[in-house]
Amino acid sequence: MSKLTVIVSIIGLLGTLSSIFFAYLAFKRSERIEQKAGGKTEGVMFSDIGYIKACVDRVEKNLNNVDERYRNILERLAKVEESLFNVTKRVDGL
Repeated sequence: MSKLTVIVSIIGLLGTLSSIFFAYLAFKRSERIEQKAGGKTEGVMFSDIGYIKACVDRVEKNLNNVDERYRNILERLAKVEESLFNVTKRVDGL
């Protein structure tokens, strides 16, 4: 074999190894970018879920307040009806 054939073979081997190495680096970089994007998406989803949960809690609290006011109004209305019934009896008696 001539020296030229050996040198060309070594250069070819080095080129092949370097292309494999750079392909591996590109794969790792792409994988990191995908993981970062996935993490960002997951973070946004958790943030949105937290916001939705807070909104639901506020709606429940407001609903409880409305329900309590409704019960108070019903109690007051019952008392007014009872008083009106008593006044009607008195007026009829007079």
